Amino acid sequence: MRMRGTISIIVGLMFVLPAAQAQKVTVQYDKKTDFSKYKTYSWVPHQASARPVLALDVFGAIDRQLQAKGLQKVDKGGDLVVNGYGSLSEGMNVSYDVDVYAAPSLDGPITWANGTPRPGNSTSVYVEKGTLVVDIADRQSKQLLWRGIAKAKIDPEQVEKSFEIAEKAVAKMFKEYPAPK
Repeated sequence: MRMRGTISIIVGLMFVLPAAQAQKVTVQYDKKTDFSKYKTYSWVPHQASARPVLALDVFGAIDRQLQAKGLQKVDKGGDLVVNGYGSLSEGMNVSYDVDVYAAPSLDGPITWANGTPRPGNSTSVYVEKGTLVVDIADRQSKQLLWRGIAKAKIDPEQVEKSFEIAEKAVAKMFKEYPAPK
């Protein structure tokens, strides 16, 4: 009986662990930044999405995570500006507005700046297939404060599974969002 229970647990882990490992999440932020001074956030206006239902699900998951961290969503003028973007089926360039915040590329560590312009910034970021990016910037300084990047293999034809993987990736990245002090 014990052997059967042990085998069931091992078999269960064989199915759970690949799903957990299917997503690679990295988070970058300046550990010296005082995130407790930020109380509200608003979203950068979203462009049309090829998968609007999945996009709404991801944005909802991000909202829930930010609100769990004590932040309040406002329609505009929040202390923080949140931007979420990604690609399921192919790589793409994502443009951003330099009047909102300066976004460094995804392929290297971020050089954190304190309000000083960073040379070499472009107005687009290349996003690989299967990547979700969440940028959080200071609205006043227009500087990126926090970035979460999740990479996963998602089959767009498996809608429910895609929702589950995306929501888990968002939860995983926000585990590393600095707790309010």
